[in-house]
Amino acid sequence: MAFSSEMSFIEWWCKVAVVVIPILIGLLGQGLSESVAENINDKPNTLGISHWRVLVWLDQTGLPSWQIGISMFLLLSIFGLTSLILSSADNPSVYINSVAFVAIVTFFMVLYLELGRGWHHDFLEILEFDRALFSVKQILKPSPKTLRLEVAFAFLCATVNLYFSKEIEARLEFIFFAIYALYWLQYIFVMFFLDIFFRQLRCLMEICEKIRVSLLEADVYAVLANPMLRFLRLYISGLCIVFASYTIFTAGTLSLGSMLIVVMPFYLPGLFMLGLFMVPYNRIKQRIHVAKTIELNHVHRALVNGDKAHLHSSLIGEDADKLTRVDLMYYQDRIEKIKELPFTDRIRGMLIFGVLPPLTWVIAALIEIFIEGVI
Repeated sequence: MAFSSEMSFIEWWCKVAVVVIPILIGLLGQGLSESVAENINDKPNTLGISHWRVLVWLDQTGLPSWQIGISMFLLLSIFGLTSLILSSADNPSVYINSVAFVAIVTFFMVLYLELGRGWHHDFLEILEFDRALFSVKQILKPSPKTLRLEVAFAFLCATVNLYFSKEIEARLEFIFFAIYALYWLQYIFVMFFLDIFFRQLRCLMEICEKIRVSLLEADVYAVLANPMLRFLRLYISGLCIVFASYTIFTAGTLSLGSMLIVVMPFYLPGLFMLGLFMVPYNRIKQRIHVAKTIELNHVHRALVNGDKAHLHSSLIGEDADKLTRVDLMYYQDRIEKIKELPFTDRIRGMLIFGVLPPLTWVIAALIEIFIEGVI
């Protein structure tokens, strides 16, 4: 339903949103964090997924993240389309744009759940190897103050985004609140995703610093590569969704080069976040390298100088006197083959997810340039 003084109506509600919502943040945020805290104490939950009671409940359903994402996508799409219908929106493109925007919102929720669930599984495997790392899990629990700040910042971002976007010109009160709700959901999921990502990164740094180094069980360290590979897979999947959504937003009028500029806020931070994984990985690499050097020095002295005294300080010290020269050469070869970076054996998987999609985009751009040149 439209009003005669439509623009002033919208401007008034913007002022209400800017003034009233921050005042409600304290009550809403406090209730949010306290509810989640009670839920955590009552039921075991996935490490890190404790920001919002709804998300905790969704996680505890045990459904795969993609099923939850599809269900949420359908619900939010129905919500958006129904809001447009009730507001009698006459622009057909608005309907498909709302569905494309919901796809982005839903992706950030799935990203949050996937990171939390994946890290929970990895952390349990790490604990089986080194129980001394149990205290590290406290890093994953956000404080009530942090939750309130995240909720408040999400409201602020939604208000600013709506104010400077074309939707502010929508002279329909119902659709205004629907758009505001979708914007807020997008930013709250983004805030929760960033929170859990950097908390997991801190945990990974602590683990790489404190985990015991055992060259005889070096395969365990491959688990440490899972967070980066998981993020890479989700990052590429998210870029595909964002590219598809923005193609719908722009009605396919932008070239690939222009599209890369438009979606830059999505892929540049992701590349930076991928690079951050090398900080903890370099630390575990240094520790494994030092352990390998010491062990190989012991074996080298026994092989070259025949001095087996130092072997008693090595990992095979108990059987030092029983080992033959062939045994030592085999052991030396085994130690030398130990990978110092956790993801070394999984480079092929990284190439599949990290190189093929961008290569496809480059080929598409070259084809587009060729066609434009011919025409």
